[in-house]
Amino acid sequence: MGTASRRNSGGIVGVRVLDADPDLADVLDEDELEEARYSLTAPAITLSKGDWCPRQAIADSEGHVGVLVTEGTLCREVVIGDSVCAELVGPGDLLRPWDAAGAGVLMSCDVRWHVLEDARLAILGRGFATVAARWPALTSALVSRAVSRSHGLALSATISCTTGIETRLLMLFWHMADRWGRVRSDGVVVPVPMTHVLIGRLIGARRPSVSTALKRLEREALITRLPGGGWLLTGDPPSAALQGRRHCDDADPDHTNGTNAPAATAGYRAPSLPRSVSTSAAAARALA
Repeated sequence: MGTASRRNSGGIVGVRVLDADPDLADVLDEDELEEARYSLTAPAITLSKGDWCPRQAIADSEGHVGVLVTEGTLCREVVIGDSVCAELVGPGDLLRPWDAAGAGVLMSCDVRWHVLEDARLAILGRGFATVAARWPALTSALVSRAVSRSHGLALSATISCTTGIETRLLMLFWHMADRWGRVRSDGVVVPVPMTHVLIGRLIGARRPSVSTALKRLEREALITRLPGGGWLLTGDPPSAALQGRRHCDDADPDHTNGTNAPAATAGYRAPSLPRSVSTSAAAARALA
């Protein structure tokens, strides 16, 4: 882990949180940074690909802030009967995976966690919370992380109720590019391995329809599946381009939201992409 990790005399692997997540350091003044960097440490766990049971891996305790993802990608699935929806979480996300989903409500659900890429989580326990209280801006930044995740879930819900699977796919991939995209000369890489089943659970569609729509988008040279499971986006970020697709997406066998869907499409605004990502398509064309 380089400078982000340390090992204490008891053999417990830990991380310097501000090294593992440099964006958190941005909220601190320069004269605060050095002390905070060395003071804010947390135990860390490494997860291998596969199923994960948080309650077995992390003991909940009073005053526990949560778990900060510093590396890797995880999938959280919520199951109600035969229906399954999914959420992807990755570096920068603040989780409380031991909290019972649906606790205290009449309709129950199950939650399943899967590790898609080897991951590392920093456990922000009571001790971390006590030290972090010395820097209110840092506490605010952590709260902002939780709120940002809720905003992402709202955007995912909007994507799921948008008419047209191809449109939903483009929204999903560019939403992921906004968070984890890597720019290169021929487009933007989304380095997240996803099966067609998982993609369907992310956008509210069935696997066969997802497979068919992905083939169409690949024929149109808008996306390409990469060896190893990632994706290359070679078109432009969704905005006016999506409006132009609406006429060819109206035959959608998986869309079940009735008259609400067109309003969702019309109200969609493209994510505020990093400048390097939002201009990558133009740059790629210039280099071609």
